[in-house]
Amino acid sequence: MYRLSVFHAGFLMLLLTWFCACSSAREVSARDAADANDTGRVLEAKGASERAVLARLSTFPTGTPQRVGEITVSAGAPYPAASGRTCRSLQVSLGNAVARQERLACTDGRSWFFVPDVFARGKAE
Repeated sequence: MYRLSVFHAGFLMLLLTWFCACSSAREVSARDAADANDTGRVLEAKGASERAVLARLSTFPTGTPQRVGEITVSAGAPYPAASGRTCRSLQVSLGNAVARQERLACTDGRSWFFVPDVFARGKAE
C-alpha cells in the first residue's frame, strides 16, 4: 500500500485548491451583462417618466441617483458597445421602492432608447 508523504499530501492539496479556484465561474460584471443585452432590438419607453429619462440621459452624472417623474434612475458611465453604439447601464426603481430593475439604454448618436434584457427569465419586455 502506498502512503503519501507530507510533501506529496501538501502538493496534492495545493493542486486541488488551485483546480477548484480556477474552475469556479467568473462573476458577470454589470458592463458585461449590459453589453450582452445589446442585441440590436429597441424597446419603447413605458410612459412619460421613461420618455423623460431617455430625453435627459446624456446629462445624467454617473452613479448619482436622479429623480425623474415617478422613477429614480442611477446611470452607469457611458461606454462604446460592440454594436458601435454608446450605451449606459441603468438601475431603475419606481417611487420609493427599494427593489431596482436593471435596464440598458443605448444611443445611435441621435436619441437614447432602451434595449431588451436577454437575461430576463419568464418575463416579457
